[in-house]
Parts: sequence; structure tokens; C-alpha cells
Amino acid sequence: MKRGLPALAAIVVMELLCGCGAKRTHAKVRLADPYGIRFAEEAPARGIRYQWPPQPKPMRNLEAFGVGCAFFDYDNDGFQDVLLVSKPHPILYRNRGDGTFEDVTHSTRLDNLRGDWKGCAIGDFEGNGTLGILLTGYRCLALLRNDDGRRFVDVTKQAGLSPTNRGHWGASAGFMDLAGHGRMDLVLLNYVVFGPHEPQYCELRPGIRSGCPPATYKPEFGELWENVGGGRFRNVTEQSGMKATHGKCLVVAFMDLMGNGRMSFYIGNDGTPADFMFNEGHMHFTNIGLPTGLAWGELPGHAMAAMGADWADYNRDGRLDLAVSGFSDESYSVVRNDGMGVFEHVADSLGIAGPTLKPLGFGTKWLDMDNDGWPDLSYANGHVYDNTNEIDPLSSYREPLMLFHNDHGAHFEDLVPRMDPAVAKPIVGRGSATGDFDNDGRMDLLVVDYEGSPLLLHNQSQTANHWITLDLRGLPPNRFAYGAEVSARTGNTVWVGQVSPASSYLSSSDPRIHFGLGPITRLDSLRIRWPDGRTDVFRGVSADRILRVEERPGQHARIVVWRGGAT
Repeated sequence: MKRGLPALAAIVVMELLCGCGAKRTHAKVRLADPYGIRFAEEAPARGIRYQWPPQPKPMRNLEAFGVGCAFFDYDNDGFQDVLLVSKPHPILYRNRGDGTFEDVTHSTRLDNLRGDWKGCAIGDFEGNGTLGILLTGYRCLALLRNDDGRRFVDVTKQAGLSPTNRGHWGASAGFMDLAGHGRMDLVLLNYVVFGPHEPQYCELRPGIRSGCPPATYKPEFGELWENVGGGRFRNVTEQSGMKATHGKCLVVAFMDLMGNGRMSFYIGNDGTPADFMFNEGHMHFTNIGLPTGLAWGELPGHAMAAMGADWADYNRDGRLDLAVSGFSDESYSVVRNDGMGVFEHVADSLGIAGPTLKPLGFGTKWLDMDNDGWPDLSYANGHVYDNTNEIDPLSSYREPLMLFHNDHGAHFEDLVPRMDPAVAKPIVGRGSATGDFDNDGRMDLLVVDYEGSPLLLHNQSQTANHWITLDLRGLPPNRFAYGAEVSARTGNTVWVGQVSPASSYLSSSDPRIHFGLGPITRLDSLRIRWPDGRTDVFRGVSADRILRVEERPGQHARIVVWRGGAT
């Protein structure tokens, strides 16, 4: 049902007032010519001073697996907060709104948790207007209800999920309305069977002990849990088609393949063919990874170690494309969506295959670094063998990030070698998340350095390009509009995006949709297809603002100015 401007929606326009709040950190940065792209590593200066505990050496697979992170607004104040997954409990930093953060782990009671936590997923699973947390881990699982931004309450057992000693090795997870009922269903991935009776170490070269390849272990498989309301879930793995997957799961990334409002999802696996679970409706899925070509990497018939994955329209043809990171000595993959379920591997022609042949990638995220309108690509890299240089002298345990600039969908170039040493330093990269933590219209990056401290890469790019950010709020129970699709147009230029924060690796990103607009200052049209199938179209939308768009049945649009902004 189509609705125009005076329709069933409300827009809250968040005007950004530059220069207010905390003083901008004058970190030393180096210009990445010729695009004006700059990042500064500002975690300590902004108040994020955590360091992950040291890992035993040599590292087993369990330790090398690493952890994730998240940008999300847990207290609904309009600013993205930071979650760091760790052992024995996660760490939560509240964004004060002035560009600085405070540790609220204790006050929110997250320090009551105990477990070997690995990943996180963010979603309003109770439909109460606040974002809850799901934590995965080694033989542990926790579903945490958000008590109005004051504290988090463990409701795992009440929700019907398996208890915390469930015995699985949990990997990535994601919330999404998959049944079309408005509630947040849950995709929960598991990795391999690993316990005291499985091999702990292997000799990859004579006399050199390290972690074992994934082929050493039996696979675990993904699960699908339907949200039946009242904060409860039921396991529908058997009847949903999820059993027809390959196992050794690492990452999940959602997308609507057919544009019909049914969200499907990609599952990246470790050395087994990837899965693409096509949503047939009524909570039934068909694995079309093999026929579409999404099961393989750049080499036909080669199953990648697909640690990280994310969707974006890199070539601006109105269809979402997939980026996947991989193991050392296999190029990372970019798969172009040619429409109607046809995908083509294009990393080589884009200039990505060669530079990514030797690194080992985890967190994978698209972001428009310079707001030129073309999604750029980030990879968090780091090997899984801490003694890898003894196994392969050409490999390194610590590896720098990769930030590929997108030249109009035709070629990508890694800018990190030209960036400041604090950004370009080698790390043990694992999870990563994107988000605009200071609401200045430039996308920032949060990265796990598992042998050190998190990187909060503040985007200080010098550009005259314009942008727009959309904070969508749907009708209950899907108040955060997960699965909504946005398309924007000016002339023949098109942008598309979907509300889907689960991607990367063990992580969750800012759910707001951000479009760089280049020289464009006004959109001809902005079309929102809400998860319930309704549509709003807005005309003549001005750039350089955060727009909160609220679906409101039976009422005309209203505009409220939110005064806060860039730091």
C-alpha cells in the first residue's frame, strides 16, 4: 500500500550543530591523497581504555577465534554506544553525546555475566523500544533484556533458549523478522565440535605446534529460533530447512534477494561451502548457495574460510552485492549481484584479489569513507597462528587493516599504507563495526585488536561531499524497522540500503542507513518500504542531516528538530 508525503509516517529531523560539546581531539593524521580521506585512532582520548587479556601461546583455535564488538544506542539518546565482547563479561561504554565515552559495565550489571564470550547480536526482541543483547560463546549463551537503558537482565531461560552450559561453540548471530510477523527472530550460528577429547594442537610443520585447521574437527551447524511473542523463542531449525547447510559457521549477513520484503541470509563457513538461505515464506528456507555461486570463493569450486561478510550496492545499480574475507593464500571475494539470483565474482577485476591474497581477514564492512556516494570496503586482518612466521615466513601474525577506496564501482585501492601509523599499525584484527559515533555525517570504524586495545577510528576526512543518515522507527513490535529498505534518487542516480546491523564478524553495526551523496544537496525522492510492506515516499529531501523517520499509522508527518550534534 503506497503512501505519499502526507502519509502514515513522521520525520524527526535531527539538525547537527557542528562545534558544540567536547573539544575535537587534535590527533596527528596523515592525508591519504588524493581523496582527502583521514582517520585518527582516538579510543583512549575518547575514554575507551580497555585491553583484552593476554592469550596463552601457542594459541589453540578457541583462543584464536577472537571476539566481536558493536555500535548501538542502548539508552535511546541518539548517540551510538560501544560494546566490546570479552571474557568473563562484555564491556559497555556509554556515549556521553559530546564525543567521549564512560564505562557503564558495572552500572548496567553486565559484569554479573560469566562466560567465554565470542560474539554479539543486537535487537529489540521484546518489542519494547529498547535494544537488547544476545551474546554467543564457547559453551555459553546469554539473552539480555534492556531495562529501559538502566541495566541488562539475563532472560535466556525465560525466553526458551538453551541454558548457558549448552555445549555449543557459538559464533555470529543476528536478529531479523524472518516470518513476517513483526517480531525479531534469531539466527544463531555454531562453529565446530571442540572439547577435551578433540585435538588441541597440530604440527603444521615438523616440530612447530600451533592451532589445528578446521578440517580437523566435526562441524556444528546453525540454528533458527522463531520469536513467538512475549520475549519467548521456539526452535524451528528442523522444519525451516536450516539442516541443509554445510556447518562450521562463522558469519551471517541478511538481505532481501527478490525485493519482496522477505529477508534471506548468507552464512559464511570455515572451509566448507557457504550457504545462502532463500526465504520462501512461512519460516521455510531453501539453500541456494551452490546454484547461485555464492557457495564458492574467487576460485570456482573452492570453499573459502569465510570469516567476515557484508552487503552493499558498490556499483550503484540498485542491487546489493556481497564482500567476504578469507584465509591467507586465498583472495577475498566480492560478488556482484546481477539480478534474479545471478552473482558474479569480480574481486580480481576490481583490484581486490591481488592485495588480499596474503592477509587473513575477519571483520568485513562497507562504508562510504569520503561521502562520494560509492561504498568503500574495510577489512580487519590478523592471522590465527601466533607463530605463523615459523610456518610460513611470508605470513605475519599481526597485520594492518585494509581500507579500499571505491573509484566509481570500477576499481578499489587500499589507502592504509598512506595513513597515520596509529591507523596503519599491524594488529590481531577480529570483529569490526561501522557507525557515526559523533553524528557528524562521516562514518567511523570500531575494530577489535585481540592482542591489544580496540581501535576507534574517527573519520576526519576533508571533503565537500554531502550525506544523509536515516534512523528508521517502525510500528511495534519491530520498532527499529529491521528489514526495512530505503531507495533514494536524484535524476538517474540511485542509492539503496537495508536496516540490518548483523554482519562483519561476531559483531553488530550502527543500524542507521547512511548515504554519501557526493555533490548532491537535495534528493528528488526517498522511498521507504517498511517491514510490514507499507511504503512512504518523500520528495525534495535536503542533505547533511540525520532524519528520524517514524512509521505512524493514521497520522500526518511531523517534524521535530533534535538539537545536539557533532563534536
